[in-house]
Amino acid sequence: MAINELNEVITQSLQTTSEPAEAPVDEQQKKKNKRFRSQIELCKSHKRGKLVKEWQTNKDYRLNQPYLTSSGEDRIAVPLDWTLTKQKVASLFSQVPAVRVSHPPQTVAPDVLPWVHSYEQRINDVNIAAGIEGVMDETIPDCVSTAGIGIAIVAREAITEQVEVPALDMETLPPILQQIILTTGVMPDGSPIPTEMVPRELDSRYTVTRISPVDFLWPLTFNGSDYNKAPWIGRTGRTSWSEAVQRFGLMEDDKIKVIGEDRGTLDRLDRLEDAHEEEAAELEDSVAFDEIFYKDFQFDTSARSYDSIHHVVFVHGKKDPVIDEPWQGQRQDQETGQLIGALKYPIRVLTLTYISDEAIPPSDTAIGRSPVDEVNAYRTNNMLQRKHSLPARWINTDRIDPTVAYTLMRGVFQGMIPIQGIGTNAIGEVPRSAMPQENYIGDRTSKNDLMESWQVGGGLWGSDIETKAEVDAASHGMETRISRERAKVGAFFVGIAEVLGGLISIFEDPASFGEGFSPLVSRTLSYSILADSTVLLDSNQLLKRRMQFLNFTAKSGWVNIEPVLKEIAALHGLDPAVVIRPPEPGRPDPMNISLRMTGSEDLYQPLMLAMVMEHGLGPSPQRIEEAKKLIEIAVTPPAQAMANQQMLATLIKQLIQTQLTPQGAGVMEPGSLIPGGVSSDTPIDMPTIPPPAIGDAHAGWSPMPRVNQRVLDRSKEE
Repeated sequence: MAINELNEVITQSLQTTSEPAEAPVDEQQKKKNKRFRSQIELCKSHKRGKLVKEWQTNKDYRLNQPYLTSSGEDRIAVPLDWTLTKQKVASLFSQVPAVRVSHPPQTVAPDVLPWVHSYEQRINDVNIAAGIEGVMDETIPDCVSTAGIGIAIVAREAITEQVEVPALDMETLPPILQQIILTTGVMPDGSPIPTEMVPRELDSRYTVTRISPVDFLWPLTFNGSDYNKAPWIGRTGRTSWSEAVQRFGLMEDDKIKVIGEDRGTLDRLDRLEDAHEEEAAELEDSVAFDEIFYKDFQFDTSARSYDSIHHVVFVHGKKDPVIDEPWQGQRQDQETGQLIGALKYPIRVLTLTYISDEAIPPSDTAIGRSPVDEVNAYRTNNMLQRKHSLPARWINTDRIDPTVAYTLMRGVFQGMIPIQGIGTNAIGEVPRSAMPQENYIGDRTSKNDLMESWQVGGGLWGSDIETKAEVDAASHGMETRISRERAKVGAFFVGIAEVLGGLISIFEDPASFGEGFSPLVSRTLSYSILADSTVLLDSNQLLKRRMQFLNFTAKSGWVNIEPVLKEIAALHGLDPAVVIRPPEPGRPDPMNISLRMTGSEDLYQPLMLAMVMEHGLGPSPQRIEEAKKLIEIAVTPPAQAMANQQMLATLIKQLIQTQLTPQGAGVMEPGSLIPGGVSSDTPIDMPTIPPPAIGDAHAGWSPMPRVNQRVLDRSKEE
């Protein structure tokens, strides 16, 4: 091959492998970015004007600081929001549950079970390492007490470096060219191999981070509760200069324009006057940015998927966005063309209630502020009552010496007091004013109203509930509401795990999960947790549940009871490896044979009698003889009855002879035959009358009528 032909082939290869030049940003994209900046500023203005002050007040109430200014009057603040928030947060989420992935029938097949378990275990491990426990502990109080919403963002971050690599794809060249370049280290024409700078990943991590409610960005036109259906969603963030250089590709010339703190009092929940100097100095070296994610089909007419998400980042101080690209948490499968990875927004939002056409609902602290103020007022009145209604005495100046009276007024005397006459009306105690009973009733009523709004105690602070049925009804209502809110918290947790699972499916090696795994599963798998698995139970509650499960299922044969027994042993404080062992094989149970005898005739069957005797149930010959004697005694008639029967037989024989003997023939001789061929000497067996059946002996008898009147009224008969 000629040198010119080689150069032509190499030139074509470079043209096909080199990255295309960056296309200039079109006017439509500029208008879109300008529109996003405008909507971001509108959202910030809305928060400053209507929400942040309310959120700051809610936070102060939780910190038991409801009074912003101090005055000369003493006031009492009862820490109700502090107690109720801790109680409700614990009832909604107190432990990290295990995430389960499934999508029947794909995950039911035996050949997919190995990778399903590995993938599921990887999601749970990454979820813990990313900081999900801390995020849940932070976002739920935001939702319950401060702002009515809790926000978290899921991301994969990487540290990279720029490395120089050949810009030539060797696989696209003919084998002879590949050999020449690899052997000589230069191009066939003697020129150096063209190179380019590409990022190389040094380290990476998955993160789950809380977003403060004041940093949350959303379109003001959105008025739903499922933020995954919002046109766009975002946040305002801050990062250090070094991290901003890594993430956004900032240059040293940009530093003076982008660093510094630009937030005001209404852009943060804490008070600026409470910030320390060290914190202020650190913020001076930070970079603020606005980051949004939007659905392509909402703003781009050429979008080809409802799930494709675009990522835009605006750094404060720069006009153009530093990132404006499809979100890296998604990819397009090369074979099918389908979108894989995380199909939901990486920013997850938690809400426990919904107000019509209001995207940001009020928190429990905001709703219960009036009852808390009333309780504080009642408690302050009690304090003032105790402070001013002190014990005081009066003295009769007409009966006590002025010197002694002066000493008493100074509080010196505690001993003998000289007076004239009887001292009954000389010294006494001034009656103290009592606190009205309505104050205590109002205090209990306000607390009861507060408990009903929070739904954490079933109105145990005083209510009109008296019967057990009313207690059960109130408890069931509270449990139903708590279960519903607990399900919302579980869905928020599962949503974070689902985004993490999508990132894992495209950024990690599919072979690490086992044979049969494909990133396409991110489109089909469903994520879930066990019911009430977010609630931490104490050892006694767990032990009771495990015992109930064991007693209910142990004999079914469908349950492997060894793990249950090990957990029960651990809950008792025992070492399962020591106390739990497999049961020893026992002797086989004897055959259980059931015989049913329908009557005495079965005992005359040799096989039946043999089986009875085989099991030791047959009687001995001695017992048979004893039974015969007993039957003979029981069925033999008494002597008088036998004599009467013989006499009756003789009379019948005589009657027969008289009736059947011809006239004039005389008396029949003994042994002669009577008509019918029966000898006169043959004994006649009298028929025995069977005893009547039970209830038939006196069929005509009836019970005596009941006596309704014990005294006979003779006047009626007359």
